[in-house]
Amino acid sequence: MKKYIVGLTLVIAAIYGCSNDDDDSDVITVELRDFAEQQADEELIIESYLKTHFYDSIDNPANSDYKIIIFDTIAGENSDRTPIWESELLETKTATFDEVDYTLYLLRYSSGVATERKPTFADSTLVTYRGELFYDNLDDDVNGVPDNAQVDTDDDGNAETDMINGVEVTRVDTDGDGIADIADIDSNAEASDSDGDGVIDDYDTVDNNDPGRRVFDSTVTPVWLDLVSIVGGFREAVTEFSGASGFSENPTDGTISYEMNFGNYTVFMPSGLGYFNNLQSSIPAYSPLIFTVQLYASEEADHDGDGVPSYLEDIDGDRIVNDLDEDSNDDTDDDGIPNYADTDDDGDGTLTEDEDLEADQDINVDRDGDGDATNDLGDGNPMNDDTDGDGVPNYLDTDNEESRDD
Repeated sequence: MKKYIVGLTLVIAAIYGCSNDDDDSDVITVELRDFAEQQADEELIIESYLKTHFYDSIDNPANSDYKIIIFDTIAGENSDRTPIWESELLETKTATFDEVDYTLYLLRYSSGVATERKPTFADSTLVTYRGELFYDNLDDDVNGVPDNAQVDTDDDGNAETDMINGVEVTRVDTDGDGIADIADIDSNAEASDSDGDGVIDDYDTVDNNDPGRRVFDSTVTPVWLDLVSIVGGFREAVTEFSGASGFSENPTDGTISYEMNFGNYTVFMPSGLGYFNNLQSSIPAYSPLIFTVQLYASEEADHDGDGVPSYLEDIDGDRIVNDLDEDSNDDTDDDGIPNYADTDDDGDGTLTEDEDLEADQDINVDRDGDGDATNDLGDGNPMNDDTDGDGVPNYLDTDNEESRDD
């Protein structure tokens, strides 16, 4: 596997959705678990999934430009399939949040065009995507067996109980296959198991033969996503890919054209890079997630239009520009607006764009309207102006209030 490692700092308040359907009103916070312990548990779960599942592709009736990637268990008629774990396309990327190492697993189907730019962590990306859960039913320990069909749902060492005909009965697993006898087809020969997963239909409402059964969000039409507002695992994965060549967008009707050499991949991410303990309307808390993404294009973002690209307004270098916690210094003037969205980063009364004092190289435009295009100030980069030579650029230095409009 190829490996990439980056360092990040986790900000709980900055876990955002990737879905147009999941708004803030759907977020319910549950008990906060220890990040390191949860990651250690989920690492085993993800590795187990990759070793026991394979991937395949099917035609996409909604967009023929790419196929739908599906995942299934290596069992029965699929016993001879190659595990994802053994795929030559699989690689990892490690992201470190608050001293906890999280591993992203990436299936790289296509890298995109090498001459096209890779997005930064604060850019805008044009993508289609499909987000899904690892498993189908409510499954607290994410082991593939629904909570109501296993002996110990939360791995606390205590068997669950059920009320049967008014009597409390402790669940047991006679054959040791991980499914409680009460829900096991092996112990209920007359019951039905329509999808063949070993759990009788009374305890399994999900049809394992439906390829979209685990999908919580998707789009087959390319949309622009602001990476600042996306969960960390999605953001860190997409920065490893490039877009397509020949991309264009019709300004009149918004239709998009692109070559077929776009970036295409699947990322398997732990909940620490997703929603963690923030329960979504269709995503249980502490759920590892799977995203399959097609990247068509990216644009360097300057959210506040001050001449400083947003990714360069990450002053503390944690690859998150919208954090306002006490350990971050991405809000230089402490006005509650992070620098990437603040038009006066240092709060000295002079706009950041006006603290760009280098000579303007465009002699065809008279910026200041004095009739002489050769004496204008501003080369479009406020970062290279340091009037007092203290190593801090003017736009971050309250000692320098000089404006190019003076």
